[in-house]
Amino acid sequence: MSALSPNEFRSSIDLEKRKFHMKSYFESSFYRQYRAANMALGSLGQNPRILSLGAGGAFVEEVVQKHLDASVFVVDFAETLKIEGELYGNFAGMFAGDISAPEWVSPLDAVDAVFWFDNIEHLRTDPTGILRKLRAALSDTGQIFITTDNFARLRNILKLIFNRSIVALPPDLFADVDFEHEYVHRREYTRPELETCLANAGLRLMEVEMLWQSPSESLKKLPFRTFEYLFPRFRPHMLIRAQKA
Repeated sequence: MSALSPNEFRSSIDLEKRKFHMKSYFESSFYRQYRAANMALGSLGQNPRILSLGAGGAFVEEVVQKHLDASVFVVDFAETLKIEGELYGNFAGMFAGDISAPEWVSPLDAVDAVFWFDNIEHLRTDPTGILRKLRAALSDTGQIFITTDNFARLRNILKLIFNRSIVALPPDLFADVDFEHEYVHRREYTRPELETCLANAGLRLMEVEMLWQSPSESLKKLPFRTFEYLFPRFRPHMLIRAQKA
């Protein structure tokens, strides 16, 4: 289908279903969610079966469900499923699980798409193993969509220049990957690193966007935005689409 405008994307989201922090997160990450939704809408056919890992606010999932009549299945911590039950209850199914656990396997097979949004950076395990499991769960033409922070972003480089930490402090960094610590970034990635993980998992990179969280910056951050506009590889976030090699 044709791409949505920002207003059409916003009008597809029912913010009243979401907790307050999810409403604020939607506003702060609007552009990233919007670009991910349009990439999915432009790449998937009608009535796809979608497996969403760590769905969070499920903004893209809701839009794709409405516009493509998708069957969306969510995998998340049991505690998250309980809290967001009203939101996820509109989808086709929910599965409790920790995707970083060695014994985890996809609860579905022959899915048309996997959405792995804003989640891979929270794990402290090699994502290649998870990607191999997801590849096995894809249909022959299935695709994986990933959003995550760009570790090589300009803002991290500047933090290093001023001797500031660019990862979580030890008490959080080495905490268990569980519901209570799901907000912690254990490992962020550069584009070449993720390309290698995808290739080793038998997936072919199809599309990459380097992007920002929001359409505009505050005045004090405008110099960052100007530099990142000229040199996209330094932008803060990545949006990736891959399929079976």
